[in-house]
Amino acid sequence: MNIDLVNLGVVHGGADLIVPETFFSYRSLDSFEAVESDSGKALIRFGVFGLSVSVYLDQNSQEVLYGLEPGDVNIVNTSSSHFTQCVLRLSEMFPFYAEGSDSDEWEAAAQRVEDVIRDIDPSAYHEGSFWYEFRWDVTMGDFHD
Repeated sequence: MNIDLVNLGVVHGGADLIVPETFFSYRSLDSFEAVESDSGKALIRFGVFGLSVSVYLDQNSQEVLYGLEPGDVNIVNTSSSHFTQCVLRLSEMFPFYAEGSDSDEWEAAAQRVEDVIRDIDPSAYHEGSFWYEFRWDVTMGDFHD
């Protein structure tokens, strides 16, 4: 799986926001949007998962977050560079297993996914996190060529 990176422009602090263009159900926006949450977090919306789940960069913590609303978000990664590294490393592993593989192969692939996430960004992998859920999706056998 080939992943292209896109530069969405300069964000607060003067750094370019460079993120993956696509990854499974994720896609980047054409340009980022500044958003303020109900809790006062200054967020930058830069992508979406599926049709309605937004992906944000928290301007203060630099964490990548996701959620249906800016006031109700959960962590994806502790930084945009960790997010990009996770996507690039996992895309190199795809397909995670062959069509017709069995549940033992799915679990082995899911463990490799978990190992990559923990290696890159250990704080991003915990029960209920985006990557935790992604890992369990891999065990279901839906990520073959």
